Amino acid sequence: MQSVIPQESILGPFLYTVHTADIPITTKTTFSAYADETAITTTHPNPTNASRCLQAILQKIELWMRKWRLKINETKFAHITFTRRKGSCPPLHINETIIPQTDTVKYLGLHFDKRLTWREHVTKTRKHLDLKSGNCYGSSASAYHSH
Repeated sequence: MQSVIPQESILGPFLYTVHTADIPITTKTTFSAYADETAITTTHPNPTNASRCLQAILQKIELWMRKWRLKINETKFAHITFTRRKGSCPPLHINETIIPQTDTVKYLGLHFDKRLTWREHVTKTRKHLDLKSGNCYGSSASAYHSH
């Protein structure tokens, strides 16, 4: 049997909060969750130590998920190293699956790049606004011509 929290219901966010209230956390990591988006972060000058810390919490979360009969969707995971230095943290695993490393990630509608420059977010937002303004102009123009 698997635990399921009803999506798009009035009680969904409340039930999710109650259901995940005892998720493992440590003083070395930050766990941020809103609706169905979650981020686990840590800070350390040594990339190997940062990965060790994250891997330890991921293993605890795997056990917690099994205990509560929750399924992890490994395809939704992404691993990004925020740094101005070259290189990245060593790979991470969840359920024996390597978490893909990326140079950009989207969290709560914001696009973050590995150097935290905001270029990716500005570019994506501008493209989105250009598309929206084109749709508005196109629908206004056709409405104008139809009269």
